[in-house]
Amino acid sequence: MITHGLKRRTIYSAGIASLILSVSFWIPIAALAKYTPPPNPSKPKETGTNTTRGGSCEGDSSAVLTALVPFSHMGQTISGYPTFIWFVPDRTSRPLQFRLFTRSGQLLYRTEMQSQPGIMSVALPANLPQLSIGQSYQWQVVLVCDPNVPSRNVVAAAEIQVVQPAASLQSQLAAASTPQQRIDLYASAGLWYDAIAEARKASETSQNQAAVLELLDSLASSEAQPLKDWSDRLRQIRAIEQQRQLPQPKP
Repeated sequence: MITHGLKRRTIYSAGIASLILSVSFWIPIAALAKYTPPPNPSKPKETGTNTTRGGSCEGDSSAVLTALVPFSHMGQTISGYPTFIWFVPDRTSRPLQFRLFTRSGQLLYRTEMQSQPGIMSVALPANLPQLSIGQSYQWQVVLVCDPNVPSRNVVAAAEIQVVQPAASLQSQLAAASTPQQRIDLYASAGLWYDAIAEARKASETSQNQAAVLELLDSLASSEAQPLKDWSDRLRQIRAIEQQRQLPQPKP
């Protein structure tokens, strides 16, 4: 009995120590990335929500398929080959399609993959023509719930605008020596797609999503007044992903 109790306390203490350690690594990174919307941004065609035809293939899911973007304004990029990022709520892997259109509806790119729970991304391939400065585009992710019943598909859509980078920003980016510095430069310049793409790339290298989660939190704060529902959804996704990073108890 005593040995069993000591073992249980040891496991509990190890869990607390691990949690404290993860928080200690979280704090210095979280204090940095802050997204600032660009001045006089363009408005998307629709605001308020980016999900149609339901939000998940699984009826018990509290979260929904979500493009991780601002929705009170159109997210910007300076990349001709941007990265697109979204959140998948479903635990079961399913066919997923990514589509990119001109704003008038012409299909530019389409690819298929298998979904995975959590944050996913895709970059526009370099063998395609790069996106044009001054133009806006629409993109979609389609989660295929039942291949035989297309009406059950879950769709999330968003828009992206390609802008000319400021010369001063280009100089600062060239001088940046760390991923976090580049994330901060993009975020403070209102370049959401570039900031979140850089954070996503850093998370894949370090196995730590702190920069991604902090950007989501910062975006949620900036969206809180114009679109509270959207802000709440982003915070929910952030909480889900943060919980996913915590050490899981051993069986």
